[in-house]
Amino acid sequence: MKRRADRGTVRLRLLAASTCVARVAWYAEGRLVGHRRVWHEETDLFLPAGRWTLEVTDERSVADPTRLAATRVEVVVRAGWRTTTEVVLDRGAVLRGRVVTAEEQRARFATVTATAADGRVFTVRADGLGTLSLSGLPSTTYLVRATKGAWQSAPVLVEPQVGVPTEVALALAEPATPASRSGAAELVVGAAFTGTVVDPSTGAPAYAALVELRDARGTLLARSRADHSGRFVVGGDLPASSGLSLVVKSGPDRAVVDRRVLRGLACTEAALVDLGTVVLPHGARPPRPARHDLPRGGAVAMALPATRV
Repeated sequence: MKRRADRGTVRLRLLAASTCVARVAWYAEGRLVGHRRVWHEETDLFLPAGRWTLEVTDERSVADPTRLAATRVEVVVRAGWRTTTEVVLDRGAVLRGRVVTAEEQRARFATVTATAADGRVFTVRADGLGTLSLSGLPSTTYLVRATKGAWQSAPVLVEPQVGVPTEVALALAEPATPASRSGAAELVVGAAFTGTVVDPSTGAPAYAALVELRDARGTLLARSRADHSGRFVVGGDLPASSGLSLVVKSGPDRAVVDRRVLRGLACTEAALVDLGTVVLPHGARPPRPARHDLPRGGAVAMALPATRV
């Protein structure tokens, strides 16, 4: 078969941890151009000259715990040349959990999306009991969110590891944006900020610390609270921005509100910006004023009415 002179050959060598049928898709500048199924160890792709992104995924169901993790590789195709590229499919991480409503009732058939830090999105639908199982995830950080109808859950930050299923609980307690509702066009995944709030004296996590994200004019963009480990995720639907400020305030366990502001923050589209450890300093407590004018307490005689028994 005669090939066009402006095309090159990509010999895809599939190295899978177990036998599987895979699907390879090729992208140019982030746009899907084509895809096909592969089941042989070596497959030839004939592509125009240029830079391409190849994504190889296991064709097994996302509920199958043996599903292998998807892999992306970059390849440069030269006209008339053959380029050999090895793609390794290893065991994937497993995400399990349950979706409930704000009233703690099971949320049947809710849509759950796990967005990786590089922008890749993995989607699964909860069953009739509200349980979910998402397999074949690469080991990285994800923002997980559930949507159903006019409601959605707050984004949850997870880092699933291979061999140990990660549990997640999602509650549909927030109104969903019109584009995130079932049947509507999905928005491009936005950016978010994450970090850990700690106490300066003990280094312990600052549980329930309030985290607010504001723009250059002080307008509130997003709000969240730190969990038991001091970890927080704020945002999840932010566009590419700069000049942002993160305001961290102490939780309800402090009589005096401690405060710290991180200024000059920026984020790109679909990025998860890790701010690391945020130390929340203790503010000085103002001295209580002396109350010399208060009368001193004294014993007061009280006469009770007589009661006949």
